[in-house]
Amino acid sequence: MKTEIKPKYIVCDLDGCLIDSAWIWEVVKQQGVSRDEAFDIFNRLANADKNRIEIPLYKYLCFKASGGFKIHFLTARSELIEVETINFIQKKTGLIYGKEFTISFRPNNDVSSPAESKAVRIQSFIDSGREVALAIDDEIEVLKMYASKKIPFLRWIIGFLPVQVVQEYGNQIGNLINVKEELSVN
Repeated sequence: MKTEIKPKYIVCDLDGCLIDSAWIWEVVKQQGVSRDEAFDIFNRLANADKNRIEIPLYKYLCFKASGGFKIHFLTARSELIEVETINFIQKKTGLIYGKEFTISFRPNNDVSSPAESKAVRIQSFIDSGREVALAIDDEIEVLKMYASKKIPFLRWIIGFLPVQVVQEYGNQIGNLINVKEELSVN
């Protein structure tokens, strides 16, 4: 009798982790607009070419995927920009949606905090029989939520390598940090 081996997932945030989109909030701040207008501006700029992929995290995710882990992006981005976001990830990383990654967006009517929104969706993900081996996010409240669900987590801050990643790579760390500024996937 064969035992089915269930894949383990690495769950990763987009903005502030895989995608450096912080400049958008600077634009919003300079405009001094309402909350609704701020999110409208974010949605229009979230997939702009100016947004940069965090190459060390991208390489870390590829390293984990080569070890048999599946990648699932769990984002606070709205479903309003789902297609554009998937296309952006594919264009900028070369990863293929449905084959090399899956993704979960915030429902259009969801106005809860990122931690609350992600808590509902990660619970549904787990309830469907998937096992989360590691969650990566930049927001403390989201990381606290993962901790409350006993999911191992890693705080990613763009421009810095977490100690856990450095330890995991050991003397191969150069493969992660010796990178060009942009991927040349096109």
